[in-house]
Amino acid sequence: MFEVGLLKAINDWQRGGNANQKTKRGKALKAAASRLPIQFRKTEGKCFRQIALDKKAVWQVGTQYQLKETLSSWTENLQVAETFKGGVPPLGYQGVIFELTPSADQVVINLSALFESPDFARFVKLNKGSVVDFDKGIGRYGNSQAEIVVETAFLPLNSLHSWGGYTSPENELAKMFFGKAPSKDELEWFRGLMKKAGHNCGPYWLSTSDAVQRVSEKLKVHGTRLSRV
Repeated sequence: MFEVGLLKAINDWQRGGNANQKTKRGKALKAAASRLPIQFRKTEGKCFRQIALDKKAVWQVGTQYQLKETLSSWTENLQVAETFKGGVPPLGYQGVIFELTPSADQVVINLSALFESPDFARFVKLNKGSVVDFDKGIGRYGNSQAEIVVETAFLPLNSLHSWGGYTSPENELAKMFFGKAPSKDELEWFRGLMKKAGHNCGPYWLSTSDAVQRVSEKLKVHGTRLSRV
């Protein structure tokens, strides 16, 4: 059922690389995965993907966002998407998490299902010595990201799941709360109040449907306007 060529293709894919390498490795992975049973080439649930957008790309989302690569890594675990590469991207980039329920013809390989297979686990153990830089690919990542490799070029606006953002700095929030610069004791009390309410200062993911919809509608208006320029 499994081949060493498939193991090498998965390992190369998980190693990453520059754009040209990813394109080449994606094609090799697709070819190797095409011979797998269907249970390793489908998913029944939703998949998520975090992307860091620059300002120009943010406006492009107003109509539809075109991925830079047609083969890309998604995850069945939302928490993995939220914490990918440290979580919300740094200021200057807009973090976005897309949600997709891919059709069978869009799924290149369900690595999560494959790594959960006892038969595949045994195959990996017996053949990992035949794979160059195994410790930099499968040996490093394995199933830690619940990865699904999906082939899709466009994502519609309604596939947006979360927007990444940052709250104001703690001192600024406390100043707004007290109406003045807080004392040391007031700042400690404010921290306790925030913690009790379940709020944290700093990066966060905006995921409530109403809030995401409001941002999406604004982008739709700007995207339509810019497409006419």
